[in-house]
Amino acid sequence: MKKILFVLLFSVLMVGAVFIIYLKSNPPLVMNSYTNPTDDSTIRIVEIENKGLHEIQLQQILVNDKMPENAELVVSKSEPFEAETKLKDNPNITYHKLRQINIFPSKYIDREAVGKQPQHYAVKVEAPNIKTITIKYNYLKLPFTLTAELQPTK
Repeated sequence: MKKILFVLLFSVLMVGAVFIIYLKSNPPLVMNSYTNPTDDSTIRIVEIENKGLHEIQLQQILVNDKMPENAELVVSKSEPFEAETKLKDNPNITYHKLRQINIFPSKYIDREAVGKQPQHYAVKVEAPNIKTITIKYNYLKLPFTLTAELQPTK
């Protein structure tokens, strides 16, 4: 009886360890692109996407390993974030605090509900001389980090 219990417990632990290793080697949050919404080089919009199966909650954003002057989660209910996207006075784009809302998996976003449900997510950061952006987030209550090196603006 003890052997069966030991084997069962060992199997559950092994499956759990393999699952955590898989998650850490295939993180769910990816950066699709980044843009400068204005001629101001201190502001960047970084489009992010949840490739996982569960919601993601952002925890913290660092720019060049320091806290930025301002960091917001930007949600678009229509078009993706591109250089020509109008961010100000756009009724389909809303700004939120980092922990205010969760990022839904892209697999479950209803692409037919344009204007009604979130379609695209981005992070807006303000800081001088932006070289790297680090996003710390939780997925399935596990901590993850996404770091992206950005090309300097010309």
